[in-house]
Amino acid sequence: MEKSARRQCISIKSKKHPELRCPNTAREESDWCSNHKKSQIPFTQNIPSESCSNAAPRYRPLVSKEQNEVGLWQKESMVKRIQTWWKWVGRRKLRKELGPATFVPTLAHNDKDISTYDSVETIPKIYRFSYIDSKHHLWLFDLRCLMNLLQYGSELKNPFTQEILEKETVGRLQRRAEQLRNMGKPCLYTDEDELTPEQQWNQKVLDVFLKLTSLGYSVNVQWFESLTIRGHEMFYTKLFELWNVRLQLTEEEKEKIVPGFHSGRHPLFRWHPSRIVGRILEIRWWRKQNIQLMRNFLTRTDDKETQSCGALYLLTALANVHPRCGECFPWLVEDID
Repeated sequence: MEKSARRQCISIKSKKHPELRCPNTAREESDWCSNHKKSQIPFTQNIPSESCSNAAPRYRPLVSKEQNEVGLWQKESMVKRIQTWWKWVGRRKLRKELGPATFVPTLAHNDKDISTYDSVETIPKIYRFSYIDSKHHLWLFDLRCLMNLLQYGSELKNPFTQEILEKETVGRLQRRAEQLRNMGKPCLYTDEDELTPEQQWNQKVLDVFLKLTSLGYSVNVQWFESLTIRGHEMFYTKLFELWNVRLQLTEEEKEKIVPGFHSGRHPLFRWHPSRIVGRILEIRWWRKQNIQLMRNFLTRTDDKETQSCGALYLLTALANVHPRCGECFPWLVEDID
């Protein structure tokens, strides 16, 4: 039997020498050699014009146009399949690390971000962190908010339910934070973060309730946020009565709990309840006054035991105003009723 004619590879020799044809033998049932079976860049031969030696050269491809289009289509199809596969694998890995609500925030049980009270969909995707609690509720948070919460104690709690997060969830959070630090991304809120006035206010409220949590009192921030104007009036009045009448504190004791409580520039209670209760005041005004009052009880002194005493006064007043708080701390309601 005669040997089949040697077929030369139709590829260029190399990208460095595209003007030369590959000298290797093509593989069986293929126009390409083993070296060029993947690159498949066809060699074109320069054919000078017969009519004019100065005319632009014409090129004769060694593969047909149809063959070339099929090769390009196969390449593009393979690239798309690889990209789709990596996208699926990458998202699956991220869902495992960051939680099920990373790419679909609407699945979360909470529709608001605790730190800004904006929709959870506004949380940057790189900072989204979600987990499923013991009641099978899916929660979504900004990772920076959770990292701030870790600074207030060793146990991380859900700001909405006050349920302690499992060690596995906290470990997953810390691993993600380490990844972000390696990427040069901040894991805590900084002064450079631009917040709207409403977001700045929500951050102040959250700081106060985080302080209460760090002192050992698990308080839901929604108890304060859901107070009506009447509720704020009652909270201010109850706290005023505790401070000035019911607890029968001496001037020295008051000064120890809230230093400078009677100073002219920054008194603890700026008005007697009879002067402001029942007047036409907006709820924003009441919220501002009461949150500043709470901050004074918690931050005027640096002694932690004294701060805990001030926190107990705040919680006692809140328990007598908000029904849910009263259910959680019934002994505080009985103390003044």
